[in-house]
Amino acid sequence: MKHQSIGQTGLDVSDVGLGTFEWGHRIDAQAAQRLVEEYNDAGGNLIELPSAHHFAAEVIAQLRLPEEMLMMARVGVSMSETDHIEVGLGRARILSQVDSLLRSIGRGHLDVLVLDVFDADVDRAETASAIDTLLTLGKIRYVGVSHHTGWQLAEMRGAGIPISCAVAEYSLLNRAAEDDLVPAADYAGVGLIAGAGLGRGVLTDKYRNATPQDSRLAGELADYVTEYLDDGTNRVLAGVRRAASALGVSTTDIALAFNRHRGVACTLVSPRTSSQLAEITGSDVDLADEIAEVLEQIS
Repeated sequence: MKHQSIGQTGLDVSDVGLGTFEWGHRIDAQAAQRLVEEYNDAGGNLIELPSAHHFAAEVIAQLRLPEEMLMMARVGVSMSETDHIEVGLGRARILSQVDSLLRSIGRGHLDVLVLDVFDADVDRAETASAIDTLLTLGKIRYVGVSHHTGWQLAEMRGAGIPISCAVAEYSLLNRAAEDDLVPAADYAGVGLIAGAGLGRGVLTDKYRNATPQDSRLAGELADYVTEYLDDGTNRVLAGVRRAASALGVSTTDIALAFNRHRGVACTLVSPRTSSQLAEITGSDVDLADEIAEVLEQIS
């Protein structure tokens, strides 16, 4: 698996990151341990913990993680006892959530702390103060943002927050980040990490003829997947299939290769099985410029 630095930092990450989106739900600790070991053996080194996702944190706490494995976790979103979602980047919330995360996963620090919301109501100086405290105490090493626009990224950096990466949903089925976030990140030397890099699983082409019974579309995440099942997706997938056929590879290979070609530092994926993970981590296709250009046009 290829590795590269995020933005202008010295943080070296694999080009595929392991998401824990369904850990604690459809993936138990035993299955998660197997995925981590196979991911590490393939050269992967980044695990992503979703925001307000205590189920995944509880699973991670039970695992034996290799020392070289990096942990990226999100803060800024929390769930109250009444299941009410609360968001914000106030000092108390950030410090409390980081301490809670570290206790949950049994680690002394987070390699990347991702601010998972832009908080227009809290002075950016207060957020910057919390980040400075965490960096000084060694509880975090790098900072990222998610769900930010280009100008919001600039605002946060202008407040003195040393943002190294921006996390945004990005794939052949969703290139909205290119509107303003990607140019802003490129200008600032901030690396892009792609969430849902396989188009929420649709780019694997698993839904072409039927709905697998063990898939997200067949369960409680149906709405999450259905958003990408439309005529526009069909047109993009038709082009992806043609490219895959011409190169003798899979549509998954094409999806991952497109992100690499577009300069994405790391693509986050959430495989549930060893076979899914093996296909992803074993993908090393490089797209010729002319093929990438065609894919860019159709998507």
